Amino acid sequence: MPADYAVLAPIYQQIGMGNFAQEMTPRLINYAQRHEWMGRRILDLGCGTAVSLKWLAEHSYIVTGIDNSPQILEIARKNMTEAKTGVNYTLRERDIRELGSDIGVMDMVLALDVMNELNSLRDLEVIFKQVFNLLDQNRLFIFDMHTIQGLTKIGSKGDSIVFNTPNLAVFSSNQYDYERQIHEQHFIIFHRKDDVWLRNEASRILRAFPAQAVGQLLLRCGFQTALAMNLDFDTFEPGTNPADRVIFVAEKR
Repeated sequence: MPADYAVLAPIYQQIGMGNFAQEMTPRLINYAQRHEWMGRRILDLGCGTAVSLKWLAEHSYIVTGIDNSPQILEIARKNMTEAKTGVNYTLRERDIRELGSDIGVMDMVLALDVMNELNSLRDLEVIFKQVFNLLDQNRLFIFDMHTIQGLTKIGSKGDSIVFNTPNLAVFSSNQYDYERQIHEQHFIIFHRKDDVWLRNEASRILRAFPAQAVGQLLLRCGFQTALAMNLDFDTFEPGTNPADRVIFVAEKR
């Protein structure tokens, strides 16, 4: 994945990189249950520091997290040990495009704030096919994506102070490449150690994909339904009710 997570891992939580997953995970589980989903086994692709995993495990789900950053997974393990109750979880270090056959059958696969980091529709297709094979019958694949409109807005934000304390300051700049539909967020990080300020830099690159193409690709990969919604869970229709970010819910029947 393109982001410099070795650098971003220590500040991942401070700069809010897990906020979306923290907000959306209980809402998505509630949505799934209201639409007759039942299951206990959940796989989290690009699990980050285990924000979703921790909530799911504390609510008695059997969870597996996949991430390709060892630095991120180290923090995830620490967070899981701080769960409120005994938890049943597995963490695996690997690329989400190479899930392997040892994960087992799942009742739900989640991927929050990760799909825009992929390079192409071909990468999406590789993941969609593997997820389809992992899911049990009548089970769900749920993920979000920034739309082209949404990434354009983010890219126009310019420079900002993301985090500022006496020992840590993080500055962010945003650029959007309209030709390639790519947004790059560049971080400059100052961390004080004793009386010395240390400087680091990192980038996160997000690529926009047409929502209609993503939905069609899900169907071609075997999913029988591929619903796109905005964050209020209203049906998303490009050109009719535009949204900056959409949720895809695909079902294997």
